[in-house]
This record gives sequence, C-alpha cells and structure tokens, in this order.
Amino acid sequence: MTVGIQELERQLRELGYSTEKPKPDMVAFQFEIPHGRFRGREIKIALKAPQFPRVPPHGPYIKPHLFPAKSGGVHPTGGIHNQGIPTGEWQLWSRPFTDWNNSDKSARTYLAFIRRLFDFT
Repeated sequence: MTVGIQELERQLRELGYSTEKPKPDMVAFQFEIPHGRFRGREIKIALKAPQFPRVPPHGPYIKPHLFPAKSGGVHPTGGIHNQGIPTGEWQLWSRPFTDWNNSDKSARTYLAFIRRLFDFT
C-alpha cells in the first residue's frame, strides 16, 4: 500500500467513512448520492491515489454501473469506461479534478467534487 492511499484512507475515516481495500492500491467506501436523478441511492466509490494529497485521486470508480459505457462525450453520460478495475462490477468515470492545485488537497474537498458530479437530473 502506498503512502498516498494510506493518507486518503485516514482522511476518509476521519470524515466518518468505513473503508475497504478492493485492491492494494485503492480505497473504497459506501456513498449515498445526495441529489439528482439517483438521490438516496447507495453506491460504492473506489479511488486510486498513490500520490495523494499531491495528486488527486484517479476516477472515481463507481459500483454498480449507473450508465452504459461511453468513452466519448461529456458528463454525466460520457467518459464512462468498463475497465474491470478493481473488478467488472465497477465503472471508471473519467472526471479529472482540474483545480486541485488551488484547493486544500484534502479528502473533504475531493468528496465535495464527487457530490457535484451528481448534480444532473
């Protein structure tokens, strides 16, 4: 396990999330979608972040699939890949956190970014 994953896991636990390790280089947790079309639905989110907090997590990986895979296009239905990581039940949502260097580089800030991904109706 990398130092980055350990730090991300520590911060998630401080925020009250129970974490698990679907792969040694990932941390996963239960997440209730706060608003939008899937409001109230429980999903799992997995994050790969070997260089956290210097570099934001990659992904997120979402389980179960919420949309069909579509490599092109824009959010919410584009940039979704079925890569089988950590297993085939997960989808990678390619959603880079573009303003990471101007943030406090914390799990709390990254989770706020994740919550905004569900703003669509």
